[in-house]
Parts: sequence; C-alpha cells; structure tokens
Amino acid sequence: MDDFIIKLGSIGKNKTSHFLKIKDAFFEDFIFSEIKNVDIEANVILFKDLNKINLKLILDGKINDIACDICNEKLSININCSTKLIIKKSQRNLISTDEIIYLQKNENSINLKQIIFELIVLNMPAKREHPLDKNGNRTCDKGMIELLNKYMPGKSKLSDPRWDALKNIK
Repeated sequence: MDDFIIKLGSIGKNKTSHFLKIKDAFFEDFIFSEIKNVDIEANVILFKDLNKINLKLILDGKINDIACDICNEKLSININCSTKLIIKKSQRNLISTDEIIYLQKNENSINLKQIIFELIVLNMPAKREHPLDKNGNRTCDKGMIELLNKYMPGKSKLSDPRWDALKNIK
C-alpha cells in the first residue's frame, strides 16, 4: 500500500496533513498480528523546522473481534492515541530511536506502516475484558463466567510448615 508512504520533498514550513484509513487489509502484512478487523483513521501532520521534520501521528477508531481475556467472547477496543516523532537526514547510517527517525540524505520518503502498526499494538490494553456495567458487574458471557467459577480451583488451606516461621516476622 503506497498510502502509507509519505513523500518528504513537498513539506514546507506550513503544516501538511495526510488522512489515512486503516482497514483490515492493513494488517495482512503483519501475519502474526491478532488484529484482523479494524476501522481506524490516522491523521499525519508534518512540518519542517530548520534541519528536521516534525511528525505528529493521531489515531482514532476501533479494533473489533478481539477475544475477551475472561470469557473469550469477541469485543471491540477503542483506540485513541497520538505520538510525536522527529525525522532527520544524515550522511552517516545512524540507528533510529523511539523519538528520532534517521534517513539517508538521498531518501525522500518514509513508510509509516510499521510505525502505525506499533502505535496501535502498544495502545491496546494489556488486559482485554468487557467493561463493567453501572453496578460494577462484569458484562462477560454469563454462561462462561458460571463455568469458570465452577471449575476454577479454590485457594488451598494447607500451608507448608517450612514457611510458617516466616509468617511471624514483622
């Protein structure tokens, strides 16, 4: 997809914006990604500042059909995030960092696909679960919650006597 390749030669001191749609096909290149069904808009804002280009990337949308960590039912996750990067050209082959992307002097474009993918993945919650209702109860699949409660091992009341002495330390 050439939509995610931004040509840097036409960027002036005025802000330049690019609006990109991220759909399911975007993730086909990332074969190990669990993300398959998305509807995200990306706003790429670029402007030159002396010898660098400032890039601001804003993502807003939804990731659909992600399995809940508790009941395994599909849920949607909202993505609303942004990041700022600096693009610098260098005659030496420098390694890019989290904040600075180095390009060779002869490079006139940047592919944002990997950057967008990483931003989406890093902004997904670590624990994916259905939200609580207004009473604080889980909105997960009730049948699955009943099965989990039925077959979940309880806490063992037995203690290892070797550790009993440590319980008295204060």
